[in-house]
Amino acid sequence: MRLKKLVTVALATAALTASGATADPGLAGTLANDPATGDTSFQLTVKHANRLGRLYAKVGNPVTVAIDAKTRYRKDGGSSTLDALAQNDRALVLAKVCRADVKAAAAASSALPVLTARGVLDKGQKQA
Repeated sequence: MRLKKLVTVALATAALTASGATADPGLAGTLANDPATGDTSFQLTVKHANRLGRLYAKVGNPVTVAIDAKTRYRKDGGSSTLDALAQNDRALVLAKVCRADVKAAAAASSALPVLTARGVLDKGQKQA
């Protein structure tokens, strides 16, 4: 019984440690380009960001956000696709990047690692 508790605690600690290795920069802004179906990235003019996302916005605005097969898109309350995103649409982007890589790049004053979007919420264009 004691071994079972010890293993459970060890696994829980390992899970927490692994999840702390990645950060989730949240970026909010407007799309600076009109992405098409075959594109591997899009441009976002950042207006708001969390602490890690501000590093990317500080380097240069608009920020290039990579996409992959796992990226999910939402628009008008439902699932969407990359080609449904339009220039000047307001968007919230959740991306993953390793914190250790970002810290190392910031310390060495080198290029920040590539942001890969995990989720994009398209809010449409601002109403007049």
